[in-house]
Amino acid sequence: MTAVRRLVFALIVGASFGWGSPLFAATPLRVVTVHTVLTEIAQTLGESDVDVLPLVAPGTDPHVYEPTPGDVRRFKEADLVLAAGLGMESYLPRLAGELRPDAIISVGDRLSPELLLKGGPHNHDGSHGHAHSHAHVDGVDPHWWHGVPQVIAATHIVANAFSERRPAQAGLFRARAESYVRRLESLRAWAKTEMAAIPAERRVLVSSHDAFGYLAHEHSFTVYPLLGFSTAGEVDARHVARIIRLIRAKNIHAVFSERSTSPRVIEAIVRETSAKLAPALSADGLGRDPALSTYEGMMRFNISTIVEALR
Repeated sequence: MTAVRRLVFALIVGASFGWGSPLFAATPLRVVTVHTVLTEIAQTLGESDVDVLPLVAPGTDPHVYEPTPGDVRRFKEADLVLAAGLGMESYLPRLAGELRPDAIISVGDRLSPELLLKGGPHNHDGSHGHAHSHAHVDGVDPHWWHGVPQVIAATHIVANAFSERRPAQAGLFRARAESYVRRLESLRAWAKTEMAAIPAERRVLVSSHDAFGYLAHEHSFTVYPLLGFSTAGEVDARHVARIIRLIRAKNIHAVFSERSTSPRVIEAIVRETSAKLAPALSADGLGRDPALSTYEGMMRFNISTIVEALR
């Protein structure tokens, strides 16, 4: 086919199908996610305009995930890598030089400082108890997904990242983000109503590790975790003894294990006190159970479990 005929053919096809047809549609953005909440956000905002490849499956503890050689290859092929940030993914800095420029979006690091919490455990005014935290960015709590305002901000961060790389679809990404945010705002209103059933003196959360600071901050709880921000590590026996004395002194009604950690120590505490063991919470992301497979489902399960155990 001559150059002229090729040009005529292209013009005929363009006139027949339109430049907005699938034949001329932009290649879907290739996005790798390493946190389950970000997987949901990316899929919700992207729909068919984004190919989302989650490397951390529901029910997986992101604190202990390490990428395989195959995962590293997928990182390199991606247009974007969405990470929780704030030190959660300690392996990403050593891979950064091998990835596309500006490919890594560490969402937590892009949140406004006023949305972040430092230290642990947290109570309603953001002050701290023991120093059980592990190495994270400036001691900042990386579990931002337990705060609905933080997830709303994260949604806008992802929408902006998508829009920068696919400007033609920017309107779609932002419209989907606005729809998702409306759902999150409804979830937040529901959570406030549910938590109101717990008397102020009972808003004490004894948990396996320091994952619920953002939830505690929003609903005026004090959190007493057995471990710091990471599930990796050993529980200190002296700290367990302090928790036991605290439960007895404050007459705490229930303690909470987590689905991604062993309940062994929490069960030992229950045996030494009058507190009951509540159903395990989902601390580090979405779960395999259908009830925990969406962000809304995870938050509703956690909040309903806490309210039922403590009210």
